[in-house]
Amino acid sequence: MGRLDEIRAVGATLVFMGNGRPDQARAFAQNETPGATVLTDPSLDTYRALGMRRGVGATLSPRSGLAAVGALLRGNMQTKTQGDPWQQGGLMVLDRGGRILLLQRNRDAGDRPDIDGALRALRAIAA
Repeated sequence: MGRLDEIRAVGATLVFMGNGRPDQARAFAQNETPGATVLTDPSLDTYRALGMRRGVGATLSPRSGLAAVGALLRGNMQTKTQGDPWQQGGLMVLDRGGRILLLQRNRDAGDRPDIDGALRALRAIAA
């Protein structure tokens, strides 16, 4: 979590949302994201409400394959899939009132969160 300090510096809280079981979310929080909150929605209702993509094509797209090869070359190995493998995620920035300031819907498994855009949105409300 190399940018966690920047996120906290603007007064924000980092929250991860997954769709695995609650025990998997707890393990992810403990092992992968210490200092951040991890939530889970196995029903996928939140993903549907936000219009997040879901499908085999998004998970197994050519762009996703290239991203996977790049990750392997950087020494990052895919571990066991937890939750729905076809559900794509995204990034969302909310203000204190719960209004969505930024919503990034991943097109496929190769997309990465726009942390710079999220920080711009957070700094704009902090100003």
